[in-house]
Amino acid sequence: MIRSAMEVDAEAIIDIRNSIILSENTTKFFVSNNISTNVEKEADKIRKNIENGNLFIVYEVDRKVVGYLVFNRYEQQRLQHAGSMSMAISEEFCNQGIGTKLITFLLDWAKKQENVEKICLGVVSINDRAIKVYERMGFLEEGRQINQIKYEDGSYSDDIVMAYYLKQN
Repeated sequence: MIRSAMEVDAEAIIDIRNSIILSENTTKFFVSNNISTNVEKEADKIRKNIENGNLFIVYEVDRKVVGYLVFNRYEQQRLQHAGSMSMAISEEFCNQGIGTKLITFLLDWAKKQENVEKICLGVVSINDRAIKVYERMGFLEEGRQINQIKYEDGSYSDDIVMAYYLKQN
């Protein structure tokens, strides 16, 4: 089930993010020192997101939040036709179509919004699973920041910039 995030979801959202950061399967997708435990700060982000007319949704399985998606419109006047999205799904619930459902919800929501023309995102180049989902959903690669991410072992990954166009020029 997909629903709007509420302040009471803050702890579950932090748990998802931190479990992904600490997961052996995804340690190269995230910077490990970004672990947050500030529930108040996360609840405030949810509240502000809703107040600003952005989208913050969660995906529940058996009344437990197992994934989320956030879309924030850019605030600058000349960029307000676009915004950025991010999402995360608990590792144990990956490969079940949840990401596709969250993105579909976002696209349907965005098409009903006034002046939303472009959805942007960044994805680490080694995250093949996410890249395949984004491409299947219609996102296009717009560029790469080469060797943007440097890991503790000295290896690098690119940051791939992707976008979905709701309105074609």
